[in-house]
Amino acid sequence: MKKWLICSFVLVILVSFTACSPSAEHESIKIGIAESDGAIWNYIAQKAEEAGLDIQLIPFSDYAESDIALANKEIDANAFQTISYFQSFTQKYKLNLTPLGTTYITPMGIYSKRYDRIRDIPRGAVVSVPDKAFDFGRALTVLQEAGLLTLKNGFNGTGSVDMIKDNPRHLKLKAVRQQDAVSGADVFVMKPSEAKKAGLNPKKHTLKSGGPMSGEEMNLIVVRVEDQDREALQTILELYQADDTAAFIEKEYQGDLVPAFLPLKRLSDWKNEFKH
Repeated sequence: MKKWLICSFVLVILVSFTACSPSAEHESIKIGIAESDGAIWNYIAQKAEEAGLDIQLIPFSDYAESDIALANKEIDANAFQTISYFQSFTQKYKLNLTPLGTTYITPMGIYSKRYDRIRDIPRGAVVSVPDKAFDFGRALTVLQEAGLLTLKNGFNGTGSVDMIKDNPRHLKLKAVRQQDAVSGADVFVMKPSEAKKAGLNPKKHTLKSGGPMSGEEMNLIVVRVEDQDREALQTILELYQADDTAAFIEKEYQGDLVPAFLPLKRLSDWKNEFKH
């Protein structure tokens, strides 16, 4: 009888320990993110913990590495890229990935310490633009929106100077790392956060703010096609696209990021809906 009671007591302890174990209660999800989005995802991770999910954040500095890691099942999702980049990269490399939903838009503007208005920019001015392929494409679009360039038909948000149809002011585009953007240039095309890092004052040095806010510039949460209905990932999307998350982004990033939430059903025909 005594032996039976001891065994029963040990069994109760083991069951209780298993029930309280984080691994038993929390499903672990690895998400590839940009380091600059850490504040958002730490906020999401706290909410996810209450929903029984353990989010592990894996920082990436390269769009391609993040998608390849996802395709190779090294991570469960990534939140790193725009619709335009996703379309171009996954088609090129035939990756079996799909967008789960959208997160935010990063505005891009035109800045200058030398000129006060777009119309003041002279012929032959040196314009620094981001050297990363997709951001370079966005910069071209911003310059077109400002009336400084005309791009060829079929421009999809990525590409090189070959996509410029008309450059009436003969602007000299200088592709540079963002930290070097203000060196040796008259005009700078960059994101607000990068402008601040470069010592520019948005109130004094902005010639055009915001940039094109079309759907192609929306950032995505991306998953493997086979996982798009996975309950844990759908929960994470809901947590991200909640009103309190939007309020957090607006307060934390002060206009550097703009919440832009669309569910998967709205993205079903995104290739056509979000063309320039």
